Amino acid sequence: MTNTTPGVRRASRARAAALAVALLLLAAAPLLLDTGGGARYLVRLLIIGLLYVTAAVAWDLVGGLAGQVSFGHATFFGVGAYVAAILVRQDVPIAVTILPAAAAAAAYAVVWGWPCLRLRGPFFAIATIGVGEATRLFALVLEPVTGGATGLTLPIGGGGPATPFYLALGLAAGSLTISFRVRRSRLGLGLSCVREDIDAAESIGIRSGWLQLQALMASAALVGAAGAVYARYLYYVEPGDVFSFNRSIGFILMAIIGGVNTLWGPALGAALFLALEQVLAVSFPDFHLGIYGLLLIAVMRYEPAGLLAILRRVRARRRRGPEATPA
Repeated sequence: MTNTTPGVRRASRARAAALAVALLLLAAAPLLLDTGGGARYLVRLLIIGLLYVTAAVAWDLVGGLAGQVSFGHATFFGVGAYVAAILVRQDVPIAVTILPAAAAAAAYAVVWGWPCLRLRGPFFAIATIGVGEATRLFALVLEPVTGGATGLTLPIGGGGPATPFYLALGLAAGSLTISFRVRRSRLGLGLSCVREDIDAAESIGIRSGWLQLQALMASAALVGAAGAVYARYLYYVEPGDVFSFNRSIGFILMAIIGGVNTLWGPALGAALFLALEQVLAVSFPDFHLGIYGLLLIAVMRYEPAGLLAILRRVRARRRRGPEATPA
């Protein structure tokens, strides 16, 4: 077995150093930017962007690695947000609510995931749409707990945006770490086999339903934790927002546009989605979802592997340099 070349080792160290610097700059963002209203707005954008990264990476564990396209991940986001909101209203610190919110979302994934994961392909996707809408309507009806259409208002706490920012940063880093570890574990290998050919995987003894349920639980826990931080960020939750179908579609768009079944693709897609959201939602409030759809069609038509594949191809061409065209 050949050893890693010095050039590859230098490139790996450079990437690790760049990632460390980026994390340090992000960690210092509230201190560097907290100088006025505009700076606070940038910090709040970073909070939403980091929560999007967490949700997109988490969705990709199911939609990319496991191969089950879910249109119901807003249910986990909403469950986490409401669990955190209810606990915060009881004077529980937001940092303490993240674990219960993640656990509640994972438990809810078992409730509807175990029967729905027996379905395959479009049937599973359709089932998740039904689950998402049923959950939203149930939250509207359960007014004594959820506040109904009015929602719940959280007590205003101190610390400004710094607390949700650091929580969101920790969740984004944690989601990427979990995704990295899962993809290099026996669970990730089994999920890859199930995604490629579920019948062949089951014929050699792989329990496809159990593996996919584990992926769904991990994904739900991360999205539920993101929902908890979102509740603290807004100080308000209501079913039409946290359980909305548009939110589930947003998670899907982030992963697909960036690159499904990759580590960094969903994070890239989340950053692009946030940038487009800030422009399109203001300039075209009635058509921004349609523009997202057109972007998704363009990506799927011309580069199904997502924007990450385009960046990798550009980088590979720059490394090779100009080459003569073969005769």
